[in-house]
Amino acid sequence: MSDFAKSFRDKTAERVKETGQRAYRPANGTEGDIFMSEFCYRCTKDHPETEDYCDIIARTMALDVDEDGYPGQWIYGDDGRPRCMAFLRDWTKP
Repeated sequence: MSDFAKSFRDKTAERVKETGQRAYRPANGTEGDIFMSEFCYRCTKDHPETEDYCDIIARTMALDVDEDGYPGQWIYGDDGRPRCMAFLRDWTKP
């Protein structure tokens, strides 16, 4: 992971703690697949073909939301819907 990515991850986690935003974790595999198809599969940060994966996905599966290291990028927005704050749309993906 690049220094920029680490810095972004740490700053996002700090912001989530400061603002009191709730961390998001899918309740089951179906919900997780729906979320990931909306964000992860269309993001510039996830490139399975080059084995350049976004580590957010792995950390959400390996850690509980209250554990250190759980990604602060997956949160509930002001509208109550889950979102990924690290999402950068890759317009080449459908």
